[in-house]
Amino acid sequence: MKPVNLYFLHHSGFMVELEKVILVFDYYLDPAGHVEKKLQETDKAVYFFVSHVHGDHFNPAIRKFEDRVSGYFLHRDCRLVLQNDSLLHMMDVGDSVEEGPLSVHMYGSTDAGGSFMVEAEGLRIFHAGDLNWWHWAGEGDGDNRDARDGFFHELSLIKEKSVDLAFIPVDARQQVAREWGVKQYLSHFTAGLLVPMHAFGQRWTPSYEFHWLFPDQEMWIPAGDGDTAVSYTHLRAHETSQDL
Repeated sequence: MKPVNLYFLHHSGFMVELEKVILVFDYYLDPAGHVEKKLQETDKAVYFFVSHVHGDHFNPAIRKFEDRVSGYFLHRDCRLVLQNDSLLHMMDVGDSVEEGPLSVHMYGSTDAGGSFMVEAEGLRIFHAGDLNWWHWAGEGDGDNRDARDGFFHELSLIKEKSVDLAFIPVDARQQVAREWGVKQYLSHFTAGLLVPMHAFGQRWTPSYEFHWLFPDQEMWIPAGDGDTAVSYTHLRAHETSQDL
């Protein structure tokens, strides 16, 4: 079992380093400079993923890495100008792309853009983007019901019942509803390692109820921008590319 090196960039931004490839999700800010340092020292293939156009997920400055990148996968609501357009994969929800060692599928979102299911080196990685149960105390009951129904609908479309790494929003601004989305995700799917993101405030401390519901769930909760971890999680409960 080979290690997976994880780097928290900022907000919903992460770098995942496997044996032969590096995956960078929703690069917005990178105060610790992890991406630039890594790209200077490695000859591994590097791929960027952007779930949607919002400024806290997409920074067009990722084009500065073009000479070291093997491919960019962006939701179609983004715009990125490159010297080499062949590196660019613009995706809509429902699209699948096979690129070198990667298999990439874009699922939906309950906000802008989509979410990514990526398979590489025998690992399955899900980055939810802004796919979440967005419940806001200041919204009307009808709007919150629609948001709930939309979230459950999007979950119902995800075919892969288990993943090795799951990056899921756990947003402090939602207060009492902060854990609703991640609890439902884990009630429907198996994640070898859960990584919360999109905190927008205080670092998540899982509630007693969360621990009671998911006592064996392995988690990495980044302490702050630039935090790193090494995971040996490789449950591979799934046996095929789709677990139906």
